[in-house]
Amino acid sequence: MSRIRKVALALAGAVLTTSAASAGSPVALIEEMSGNPAALEVMEYLEPGRIIGLSARQTIVVSYLNSCTRETITGGTVTVGAEQSEVLSGKVERTKVRCDRGKASLSGELAVQIAGRAFRGLTPVHEVAPIPHINEPTVYGLAPMLEVRSPGVLVIERLDRPDPAYAIYIDQEQLARGYYDFARWGKTLVAGGTYRAAAGANEIVFKVDLEAKDGRVPILSRLVRLSN
Repeated sequence: MSRIRKVALALAGAVLTTSAASAGSPVALIEEMSGNPAALEVMEYLEPGRIIGLSARQTIVVSYLNSCTRETITGGTVTVGAEQSEVLSGKVERTKVRCDRGKASLSGELAVQIAGRAFRGLTPVHEVAPIPHINEPTVYGLAPMLEVRSPGVLVIERLDRPDPAYAIYIDQEQLARGYYDFARWGKTLVAGGTYRAAAGANEIVFKVDLEAKDGRVPILSRLVRLSN
């Protein structure tokens, strides 16, 4: 076998391996639904190629993590794509929402980099802790949808000014597939603030956009994930 052919086969194998690895990565999530679609849940992540059947009275709202596309789909057969869905025999309405494209999720490696930092505690402080030099995700709503994973204590600390940290006890009933919805429980943060959130062994730093809105904001615009 010629050297050129060997190189070509090696490159082809690398492409196939990469495609197979990425094929299983979530690209979208279900924000809302009505009509009780079978085997679906709110805050369920969807992978490319997933096929969903909806009756004429069933509706789902699907948001794509990388394209910031939000779809309201009623009826038909839905095939999940990379940046939007293919909908046959149904109705789809698409809008673009503000989202932190490409940073709606935090890689496990980055999570490890900021995990284990000394927490200042729940008492007032006189100095602002240095903000980690990472590319923090940004939310565009004052009430984040924050990944917590399991019941327990969630500690919220503002990093850009010397405000005291505070703790929220979260029980199982307050979680939606491992997420705590600040909006549902009447809690908000401050526009322009940089925050650290810690729950158990997991920790993340994120920003609230200066023009972040209060009230009903699409989940994709306020989503904070701890890992892919």
